[in-house]
Amino acid sequence: MAASSACLRAIGLSFLIATTAAFVSPTSSRRISKACETKTSTSLAGTIRFVGKASTSVSGDAILLSNNDEGNDKSLSNFLSSDASNKILLGTENIKLISSAAAGDAIYECTQGSVAWFGLTLIPIFINRIDRCTSGSQEEGKVTTSIEEARTEVQGGGLGNALASAMKRSVFEGRTIVSWKEGKSSYHIEGDLVLNLTIKLPRILPLPPGFNAIGSKIVERTCRERLKQNLVDIEAAYIEWAEEPTTN
Repeated sequence: MAASSACLRAIGLSFLIATTAAFVSPTSSRRISKACETKTSTSLAGTIRFVGKASTSVSGDAILLSNNDEGNDKSLSNFLSSDASNKILLGTENIKLISSAAAGDAIYECTQGSVAWFGLTLIPIFINRIDRCTSGSQEEGKVTTSIEEARTEVQGGGLGNALASAMKRSVFEGRTIVSWKEGKSSYHIEGDLVLNLTIKLPRILPLPPGFNAIGSKIVERTCRERLKQNLVDIEAAYIEWAEEPTTN
């Protein structure tokens, strides 16, 4: 899920805000807390927990087939129900199939793009499951991409040793649901994304009040942007696939 890598960058931004507030100007922490009008519970005092949700949709005109493609199924339903859409659903080219089923369901190891973070290089690696569900109709369906397991490989050190240790213990939870409907002249794609990230920090990296609220707002905005781009990418990948000449 490409949104997860983008959210790591968002964490860097919010962490920069927090550490500046906590260590440069202690009074800033109180202003942040007041602005957010929130309190950080004792149990989460050393834990980053960011929650992001997003929903969006795109629509387009049905693909007109060339004479050579007559008889071939170039529908959106066929694209999203087949392995042809797996890479765009997973958000990365760097995937390794772990297992698959006849229904089009599959489990992949997905290495996301690296993220530069406070002198470290973070490489998120997810075990993603693709679950496809059709309603019995060729005109609509749903595919869910979920995070089954996650780990973060960390390169670098020095000042980032404590952060590196924390990131290795980070926990990602999330899923993206893509549903669609199509008719003879048009199609409609909807996306729904939920992403949670939890990082337990060492005591030398305390969090100021309101930090999780600020971070969640940044992550939620990032989720909206990434989901919108993801649907645009799905649409573009479908059009490219549908317009590709079929060789017999």
